[in-house]
Amino acid sequence: MTISIKSLIAHCVNQVIRQHYPVQYCSLCHVYAIVGANLISIVLDRVYRPVAGLAAVDCGGGQLMRMADNAAFANPTGGAYHCWIESADRHGGDDVDVVDLTFRHNHTYAVKNDFTWQRELPPDYLWGLRSQIVLQADIDALPESFPDGTVWLQETDEGWGWMMDQLAAHQNAFVALTAEALKLLQASLPPDSALLPAAPAARPGALRTGSAPASAPVPIC
Repeated sequence: MTISIKSLIAHCVNQVIRQHYPVQYCSLCHVYAIVGANLISIVLDRVYRPVAGLAAVDCGGGQLMRMADNAAFANPTGGAYHCWIESADRHGGDDVDVVDLTFRHNHTYAVKNDFTWQRELPPDYLWGLRSQIVLQADIDALPESFPDGTVWLQETDEGWGWMMDQLAAHQNAFVALTAEALKLLQASLPPDSALLPAAPAARPGALRTGSAPASAPVPIC
């Protein structure tokens, strides 16, 4: 896999989600995680899964945006949590790929939640080995600033159960979104590319634009 394929996957997922959710896209981390995991699995012929839990992002200037309200998964109004993608076909902490396709929206999300973004604009996505991009620390012992290209993430049992509920409740919508992203990716490849088979057609009427409550971070300075 080349960097260009990673970028193409991230671009296609972002384009499709922003088309259907032009206002709340930067709060729909679970949609990015589910559609992204589906598309990556198809393109790479591997197994990737959506993950839900807690996160912390460095906004610069000593500001850590913590999305760490584990009780939010049981709260109908939502709360501060985060979703991302991990590979599920390899064993061992350092072998696990971690992908965050919403990283490009961190500065927008921060400003909407009363943070002042004081770093350079984030890259379009994070994608690498867990040991390289995920900080290993307890949430109460995080450093005041993170190295570039890193984030703090922690899956929880409550997050896993919530993610399974989302997959079951909105299966048709996620299938339709994945089919659109796959079709867009296929159309972006050279005509003679054999990377992917023909994209499946989305089911008519399958897409629903409703979504789970958006997560909201807790300001920590």
